Amino acid sequence: MTRFKAAGIHLLISFSIVALVLTAMYFLWYPGAYFTLLGGKKLIALIGFVDVFLGPLLTLIVFKIGKKTLKFDLLCIGIVQVLALSYGVSVMFDSRPVFTVFNKDQFQIAAAVDITPEELTKAKVPKWRKLSITGPVLVAIGIPDKKDRKETMFAKVASANAFRYPRLYDQYNNHIDQVIKSGKPLEHLGSKSAQNKTEIDKFIIEVDRPESDFLFLPISSVLANMSVIVDKKTGELIKIIDAKEK
Repeated sequence: MTRFKAAGIHLLISFSIVALVLTAMYFLWYPGAYFTLLGGKKLIALIGFVDVFLGPLLTLIVFKIGKKTLKFDLLCIGIVQVLALSYGVSVMFDSRPVFTVFNKDQFQIAAAVDITPEELTKAKVPKWRKLSITGPVLVAIGIPDKKDRKETMFAKVASANAFRYPRLYDQYNNHIDQVIKSGKPLEHLGSKSAQNKTEIDKFIIEVDRPESDFLFLPISSVLANMSVIVDKKTGELIKIIDAKEK
């Protein structure tokens, strides 16, 4: 077997494994625009470089039939690839979105790493005491009681960090009126840039409904800002698009 054939086989195996893992991660942990909102592209670029490019390249360099240390060399390359993939998957798992939180006049993304185990146990609804592995759960920030207000210093965190406190979560449906009141026409968003207009046009073609049926609100993570499109009458979250007001 030539070194080029060995490197080619290594490349095919590496690509297949990484593609399978990342596909599962994309559809389970980071559905839709959440992948971009939480920086998935950068991490996948790193994983792809080490596992799909660097590993086969090293095989091309070290492979030589009859070489005494060949098995050891290939084992070391394999270990490095497994460690890189394991690290990447671990980071992606910890950074996955677990809650989409409506807070006052915007949506915020709570990643798994944002919520401590202690805070998680204080959620008022049992299903909110577990971190989702199949995409974020839609909730809203409710009105805290006296104890919660004191313990979370709510006056200081309401606008920025309330999404980190599951004890403050309330059913999204209880805040539909506020969502609709806070929303703005898509026409306003589209007027801000050509990219925004393109994203809105694509969405309208996709849903085949009038633009006037929808409103938008901002949505943010620690890494990016986008816009949520909601139904003007029901407040239902329809889609996140890569467009922002500011």
